[in-house]
Amino acid sequence: MSERDSSRDGIERRGVLAALATGVGGVGLARSSFARETGTLDATQYVVEQGDRCVPITPLSGDETVESFYDYRTPHTAPSGEAYSSYGTTDLQRPETSVCFLYDGPEGLSLVVVHDKLNDGTSGGAVTFDLRVATPGTTAWVVGDDDYDAPTNYDEFTRTDAGWTVDWTWASGRSDGGALRPLGDDFTVTIDPRFNENAALYGNPYEGELTEWQVLSGDRSDPDRFSLAMDQPLTIRAGTCGAATTTATRTETTEETTTEETTEDADEEQSSDPIHAELEILPGKVNPRSHGRLPVVVRSTDEFDATRVARGSVEFGPSAAGPVKRIRTDADGRADLKLHFRLDATGIDWDTDEVELTGETESGREVVCVADVELVPRGDGDDNEEDENGDRDEGDGDDEDGDSKHGEDGDGEKEAERKEDDERAEDHDESGGEESDEDGAEDTESDHGRGNGKGHGGGKGHGNGNGHGNDDNPGRGRGRGKGRDGDD
Repeated sequence: MSERDSSRDGIERRGVLAALATGVGGVGLARSSFARETGTLDATQYVVEQGDRCVPITPLSGDETVESFYDYRTPHTAPSGEAYSSYGTTDLQRPETSVCFLYDGPEGLSLVVVHDKLNDGTSGGAVTFDLRVATPGTTAWVVGDDDYDAPTNYDEFTRTDAGWTVDWTWASGRSDGGALRPLGDDFTVTIDPRFNENAALYGNPYEGELTEWQVLSGDRSDPDRFSLAMDQPLTIRAGTCGAATTTATRTETTEETTTEETTEDADEEQSSDPIHAELEILPGKVNPRSHGRLPVVVRSTDEFDATRVARGSVEFGPSAAGPVKRIRTDADGRADLKLHFRLDATGIDWDTDEVELTGETESGREVVCVADVELVPRGDGDDNEEDENGDRDEGDGDDEDGDSKHGEDGDGEKEAERKEDDERAEDHDESGGEESDEDGAEDTESDHGRGNGKGHGGGKGHGNGNGHGNDDNPGRGRGRGKGRDGDD
């Protein structure tokens, strides 16, 4: 389904969970309606299965190897890239979205995984995939993003008896992923996903979150996109769905805007009473430290069409934020309204336990939605962010803290230090100068208390930490993991 098509198909996540009795958890099918397909697929076909749905897919294909197609770059590759990310799939990448697909190249079929979008300003994230493959002894990650030996690399690619377990985490504005090959002719790959706070490396040190999981199919330059349930296993295999395959249409219309899109005129009856509609926050828990997008869904009823909410009328959260993205979806069999908000514009913080969305229908009737807010666990460091020493425990630094992002994907200490300077400059630009004040304070206090102690950084790399040493003052230092004889 082309993103240029204003009536793209897909099932958004909540609709998947609600409709599992009748379909693939979260997989929408392009340009078809609920129907029985009686045609039999040939042996070269491939399918994805999730829940009790089965969907035929077509590998993306090209004349270059999957290594060239993925185009993983570091400062040491030719061509080089500073972001330790995939530069060859940027047109397929989407912000806060994990995509997977088959790639058919000159060396056979590969499974490609890419998390998030390069240089999009998103706040990083973490994912764990447990993969079961038909030939665990021969299938390998021919592209490991990132798979190199250095203390600043957090990603872990671990071979298991059944296949692989991969733990990814990445910094703001970067992507992560890899390519698995060979799959063989008669293959089966099952992915058991753990996204966001369920991932092994979440908060170590990056806490950005993904909101979508998609499988791609078809044309390399304009593939169909099928949405997946983020909390259910996915199987990709060679073969068919059988002689009778149930398919479904789920239509989404998406527009990136700074205001809301125009909806059709409402025919509803005027009333002085507000409409109280159901509001759902996706994917569930909210991280107030995140600077990414927060998707919510306003549910329609028999008496209320959520898609008739008037343009420009929606306000959400304590700060009355407006949406930056609007999606019309009928994933649960009824037209609902899905809205994306910039989380840091909503005013949601650690004291928020309930949030309100208000708006008006096009006929002027007030719409009120209220939802409970479930927050991710708050780390111990959050309680101490404002104390006089500015202490932050490992993994609990704010996403805009420059040092909390340093060191990822550097190749050794010199590379990490160079990247620290570069990324501090980037964070300074994004935060409007706040980082420069904080860094200055660290430089002033870095000589105090740097004895034989531990430097608790914002992760495995460079971070804001306490140098608990033999001096009288436990001033703030810049720790790299555990201190070594006063060096860290």
